[in-house]
Amino acid sequence: MIKLNSKIQVVTLTVLLLMTSCDPVHDLRLENRTNERIEVLFSPPLDNQDLGDKDIAKINFGGQELNSVTLDSAETIIIGSVTARYNPRVNDIDLDYLEIRMQADTLRLIGKTAIFTTIQKVKKLDWRLIIRSE
Repeated sequence: MIKLNSKIQVVTLTVLLLMTSCDPVHDLRLENRTNERIEVLFSPPLDNQDLGDKDIAKINFGGQELNSVTLDSAETIIIGSVTARYNPRVNDIDLDYLEIRMQADTLRLIGKTAIFTTIQKVKKLDWRLIIRSE
């Protein structure tokens, strides 16, 4: 009787593990598709794993402490993640402030909704805010 209960517990645990580990998780990324470096200012701070091996600088801009990272051409950083859904939502964005400084232009997005409206689907489970040069 004890062996049967152990087998049932193992099977139950395995089924529960399989059910919870199958949720798709994908990242929302900011991608530099220009031929130049861009400076990205953001708040609140992102995890270092989201930024790869990029150096993060802290700057004070108008009384607000922001984080800054420079992206070369074709580089990306993670700005949010989507769990258990195929389409992202506003709350999947990790940032409340995002500013992208290019040589001739600056894009400033304030609030999750403003940032979210710039996200586009590239392919299944791949959503990005893409900075392009004209």
